[in-house]
Amino acid sequence: MSMPPPKGPQYPDRSATPRRAAGQAAPGQRPARAGSPRRRRNPLGRILGIVILLLLGLAGGYLGYLYRNSNFVQRHVGDIFHPPTMESEFPGVSQMNLMIIGRDYDYNNQDQVIHTHARSDMLMIAHIDIPTKTVHLLSIPRDTRAAIPGHGVTKINAAHAIGGPPLSAQTVQENFGIPTDHYVALDFDGFEKAIDLLNGVDLTVDKKMDYDDNWSHLHIHLLPGPQHLDGQQAMGFVRFRHSDSDLIRTQRQQALLAALKQKMIDPRTLAVLPQLLDTIDKHVDSDLTDRQKTALALFLHKVPQTNIAMQTLPSVEGGYYVETDWAQADPLIQSWFGVTPPVQHLAGHHRRRRVRVAYNRL
Repeated sequence: MSMPPPKGPQYPDRSATPRRAAGQAAPGQRPARAGSPRRRRNPLGRILGIVILLLLGLAGGYLGYLYRNSNFVQRHVGDIFHPPTMESEFPGVSQMNLMIIGRDYDYNNQDQVIHTHARSDMLMIAHIDIPTKTVHLLSIPRDTRAAIPGHGVTKINAAHAIGGPPLSAQTVQENFGIPTDHYVALDFDGFEKAIDLLNGVDLTVDKKMDYDDNWSHLHIHLLPGPQHLDGQQAMGFVRFRHSDSDLIRTQRQQALLAALKQKMIDPRTLAVLPQLLDTIDKHVDSDLTDRQKTALALFLHKVPQTNIAMQTLPSVEGGYYVETDWAQADPLIQSWFGVTPPVQHLAGHHRRRRVRVAYNRL
């Protein structure tokens, strides 16, 4: 009597199948290479791949955010993928002098802004060395006595009020021997708005400051000590003149620039970058092209803080003018800019009497 076949799934009889030797290929399979280990999936590689994809997605999303929210980026979106460099935008240039002007507004009797050149409340010359990535920043006090071509001797800030950046550049060269290759002029309203977008800056106020000037729309009320200042307060900090020397004001301007550089390298700045770019673009006047400004900004962003030197033109505070101390200014200008100031100024041949011109109260 034969037994019925078992119910359920049928399993092959493994005892009848001969065992393959290690490394022997199964029927129908290509034999493995001799000496090559069997590949195993690397979970770390998969994780890294996912992270890279996420970063690319975030970068693409941020670029899209910039494009949607910044008119400046919309005009220069090509610069993001093909960023301009100093070598491409300033071919053959290894050094340059950049004049930096901070300017005020003028108002008429109806308290309306007059679109004039206005006064230069801040005047700096930056010597930029491209190969060594170094910057020397010389501040010239606004009350410095200078001979303005065609307009006599008066305070140097009158040059901008009379003839704008070109006359300021000519005045600096004729009085100090320093040529200007390019200039950037930013009005104080732009400074103020940019600082507000950066959520303020941290500065140490050296003294109590109380000052009101309704004509210039300048209202300053600060207490001494470390302070977190908004845009209006920061502008008051650098513009405060009551009972202060012009040299002290210049030092405050340098402190503000150092604080702003720290803000620009803060990752949180990325969140407001579209508005910041548009604000600066609206308030800047320059002879640089947009690609040159972008190349210069990228270059300055990479300059180490230790490679930036800032100093005020050696001067002596006078009763009406700030007088240049040529014994110290001459070697400094020669060392930083590689030029020699005019001999007649070094010999003290400036006229010492006050020359009254149309802008002698600036």
